[in-house]
Amino acid sequence: MDKNRYLILIDNKDKTEDLEQLNFQSDYANIKFINNDTVYKYKKDRVLQLELLEELDPSDYILHLDGKLLSNIIKIQSFKLYFRIFYQNGRKNIYKSSRLTFEKNCLTNKNSKNILEYLKELSKSVDEENDFLFNSYDKMTFISEKSVLSKYLNASEIDTNENKESIIFPFGFNLSQEKAVQKALLNQISVIEGPPGTGKTQTILNIIANLIMRNKTIAIVSNNNAATKNVFEKLEKYDLSFISAFLGNKDNKEEFFSNQNTKYPEFIKDKKDIDLNNVAETIVDEIESLKVMLEQNNELSKLKQLQMELKVEKNHFLDLYEKREDKIDSYHKFNRFDTEDILSLWADFEKRQKLNKKISFSFKFKILIKYRILLTSLYKNSIDSIILLLQKYFYIQKEKEILKQIKKLEDTLKDFDFENNMKSFSEKSMFLFKAFLSNKYGFKTQRDSFDDDVVWKSDKFDNFIEEYPVVLSTTHSLRYCIANGKLYDYLIIDEASQVDIVAGSLALSCAKNVVVVGDLKQLPHVIKDETKEIVNNIYNNYKVGNPYNYEESLLSSISKIYKDIPKTLLREHYRCHPRIIEFCNKKFYNNELIVLTKQNDEDMPLALYKTVEGNHARGTYNQRQIDVIEKEILPNIDKINIGIASPFRKQVSKLNDLFENDEEIVIDTVHKYQGREKNIMILSTVVDKENDFVDNENLLNVAISRAVDKLFVVVSDREKNKNMKDLVNYIKYNNLEIKESKIYSIFDLLYQSYSPYLEKYLTKYKSLSKHKSENLMNIVIEKVLSEEMFSHLTRVIHIPLNRIIRDLSILTEREQKFVFHPNSHIDFVIYNKINNSTVLAIEVDGYEYHENNPEQLERDRVKDSILNKSEIAIMRFKTNDSEEEKRLKKYLINLL
Repeated sequence: MDKNRYLILIDNKDKTEDLEQLNFQSDYANIKFINNDTVYKYKKDRVLQLELLEELDPSDYILHLDGKLLSNIIKIQSFKLYFRIFYQNGRKNIYKSSRLTFEKNCLTNKNSKNILEYLKELSKSVDEENDFLFNSYDKMTFISEKSVLSKYLNASEIDTNENKESIIFPFGFNLSQEKAVQKALLNQISVIEGPPGTGKTQTILNIIANLIMRNKTIAIVSNNNAATKNVFEKLEKYDLSFISAFLGNKDNKEEFFSNQNTKYPEFIKDKKDIDLNNVAETIVDEIESLKVMLEQNNELSKLKQLQMELKVEKNHFLDLYEKREDKIDSYHKFNRFDTEDILSLWADFEKRQKLNKKISFSFKFKILIKYRILLTSLYKNSIDSIILLLQKYFYIQKEKEILKQIKKLEDTLKDFDFENNMKSFSEKSMFLFKAFLSNKYGFKTQRDSFDDDVVWKSDKFDNFIEEYPVVLSTTHSLRYCIANGKLYDYLIIDEASQVDIVAGSLALSCAKNVVVVGDLKQLPHVIKDETKEIVNNIYNNYKVGNPYNYEESLLSSISKIYKDIPKTLLREHYRCHPRIIEFCNKKFYNNELIVLTKQNDEDMPLALYKTVEGNHARGTYNQRQIDVIEKEILPNIDKINIGIASPFRKQVSKLNDLFENDEEIVIDTVHKYQGREKNIMILSTVVDKENDFVDNENLLNVAISRAVDKLFVVVSDREKNKNMKDLVNYIKYNNLEIKESKIYSIFDLLYQSYSPYLEKYLTKYKSLSKHKSENLMNIVIEKVLSEEMFSHLTRVIHIPLNRIIRDLSILTEREQKFVFHPNSHIDFVIYNKINNSTVLAIEVDGYEYHENNPEQLERDRVKDSILNKSEIAIMRFKTNDSEEEKRLKKYLINLL
């Protein structure tokens, strides 16, 4: 008998290895055992002989027995009702099929395997963490078909989930957020597009609450710890962080496991044994009526926004109207027309005008019948003048109609007490959520404490995740926060536009469902120039589809794979002043946002500062814009909660050097500011020429939408970048602040646009140097020294250093050699005429020659050291600085 081909059970016990012979006869089975000559008779119903159906490759499956992972399997045999499992240690066991759960390896699919190999190859090139990503991919020999990564690699159809339970919103909600939560619970993959200030974190928290109520486990990740920490802190605010474990990298794990809180919050005991169904029923009854009121509140906000826009448009029209000589002052009968009538009448006249026809009797009769008015006196005017008058009345009537609608909605919402009803609903939802947690945890006498091995030991992980159903991590590290063979029920990826497909796919391998949260209109992940060519070559070699190009973020990649993916745009905006966010709304979001922040007509939330004419940028650094920020913007505002951003690291570095001791000012690149906000933001664009990097729409969207109350934008005098020009024109159109900077430099005359003036300017003065910059500086010095308070001072140009340094003993050997070098001199020295003492040494530093020349910078350092040791004050004037006269005068006053 082929024992490998059959499975024989006697009285439900495996006897395959014990049998030598088996024959079935009518109602009996004749059985002969090994090493026993006796043939035994068994009733047929006591003996079950099953033939091998198939043998499964263990590398193609993960098996769970009664929910627990089976490991070290070398062979799997299927006998339909039973499976025979062989282990590495030589043991073999028989299990009923009903006790086993099989998860198939999706890598049996050639396309999925090819894409995974491609991602693995990419991980070698994009990993900046000592092969961390590559090592993670190298261990990925199995990907469960139940994981959402399986769907992503094979672009297979998205599954839907049953959701019969009611939804709660303990953290508050709006209409968009309600749809987003619904889709997240119903679909295996869903996308939440969250423009700035639309409550992404609030939506995530509500999803978490509803999943916890359904006894699901959740992993929350982003490309860094900032976004996930924000979620954790919000949970902490509501005394709910105890359900979460902030893991991820090694340091976070050590912090968590070393400081576990073995106590539950106080509310756990307070709300125990509450009937959850009764509370839930009251919430379900309320939500539909609240949605109606939310709709009306949104409509009210849209009308107020329209009112603001109409007012601006009307003012521009009236400016034009008043300048027209052929205008008609009024026609009182138009006062009884609504906007529909006015537009219709306007269209009739305009049609007549386009046909180049005069006002005939038949046309007059048509107007009389259609509108019940005689326009006899009006017909004396041109059609163009009549149309202009109709435009005027359109604005008047439209404004009245909007005000009427606003008043009606305000009365409705006031009667309903909208704010208190929303607050009450959230409180009831939170009460229900906490009651559920009390029933879950409240019967334990003490909270379990765990060691850090729970995140990789399968038998311990179940207990851990039951206690901490919310795990926070980075996309890179999530695979090290879950035991082998386990999957989180849900994965929430925050700031997904900044998550690349390599790190994102690692996270996708850890969960059955995913909610992808981000904004395609904000900044994607950054790819270094040296990396781009490498990843493009890998992409071309593997011939994967466009959605898997490394330049795609995980959000854009998934959106391209699934054209009809369940997606929700969070429309309600709560952060920025309406006039700030309205630019982003019109420019980037197709006017789909509903702005719920408040405003006053007198507010000036946007201010544009233009530097004086000239090319002030030096690569990715612009000192003149820094001067504008320091001397014109900051002195006129309260230094509370201020942020300064620039597209370039070098500009940020210079600004940080200037304001390093000011704790109220946070300075960073626009990329680093994504996800953050400040009451007042200052944006330094740096460039004075066309620049695709600075003019990137996503970068501009992020930069503008960081400002809550006011945004200052510092640009060049003639802004040449298309998208930035749109912002400039928006500020002009809305009659907001535009200021021409008063900060200038004598060295501005060196710029090409000033060259005609420079020659005329210099001809008035003696040319003392072959360098125009030094001649310009000489003009400044002469002007300052001409003042009466400095009458005892004079200046000399190009003084050899050895003439003013007397004591060489205080200098190093190198410094002594430097003093006597033939080229060692001071550009200008200011003397006291009375006693011939040196008052001040002045150096003029050309930016290109000094700033980007390490050898010259070192010579400058040595010269400064010599002068300092000799107690001679030195002042350096860079040709990209400003206000030379003012600074020199102030410095001399301090010296004297």
